[in-house]
Amino acid sequence: RWDNVGAMVNGGVELQLNADIIRSRNFTWNISANVSYNKNRITELYGDITEYEISSTSTKLKKGHSFGEFYINRFAGVNPANGDALWLDKNGEVTTEFNESDKVMIGKSYIAPWQGGFGTSLSWRGLTLSAQFAWVADRWMFNNDRFFEESNGLYSAYNQSKRMLYDRWKEPGDVTDIPRYGVTPQMDSRFLEDASFLRLKNIMLSYDFPRELLGKTHFISRARLYVQAQNLFTWTKFSGLDPESTSNVYKAQYPMSRQYTMGVEITF
Repeated sequence: RWDNVGAMVNGGVELQLNADIIRSRNFTWNISANVSYNKNRITELYGDITEYEISSTSTKLKKGHSFGEFYINRFAGVNPANGDALWLDKNGEVTTEFNESDKVMIGKSYIAPWQGGFGTSLSWRGLTLSAQFAWVADRWMFNNDRFFEESNGLYSAYNQSKRMLYDRWKEPGDVTDIPRYGVTPQMDSRFLEDASFLRLKNIMLSYDFPRELLGKTHFISRARLYVQAQNLFTWTKFSGLDPESTSNVYKAQYPMSRQYTMGVEITF
């Protein structure tokens, strides 16, 4: 059953800016921006417990840590001499053995502490060009698609990434993050990726017909033509199709579509 089984503190700040850089009779240039920072911290769990692992999520609730923080084995790379996978144990020592007992809180969360947006618009004699951007920073997500696509023989019936051909360890001296063939992947920090992004959410060009022209019709008070594009560009380090998500795990998520529209707005 659902119940309140703990306590959490949230703290942060939000800032917003909106200003006309230029405002004249025929020309206006406006800019706007907003940014928010929020950090949460678990202060209490039910009973006398101080931590609780959430099954199949690679996260743990722990007093003094944030909700959404990953609890996971730390991947330490590939041994260039023999292609074996390496990890860090709970004490930070390099090991070739993968053990669940070596999971640690790594200070990275799937809940972004930073997010915001900014935009600008230019208007001249009824013609307006505007753009809006959105961004998220310091958000992390487990790329489950890569677990299957870089399976190193574990899921040989699935489509595999071209990295398995070009980047996998093949001979002594190779420096890479993909072990030799046959060393199958584990649910470790190797597949944990920075899902921060900057996205051009909307860009629009529009034209408002002069009121003097519309006044001759006696029944149209406003008319506007516009063309716009949404989700036109995205800048991110995330290797999946779309970093914009609120989940801790990326599983073949259908991406935000790029859309182009045009239209006419008429007010009677």
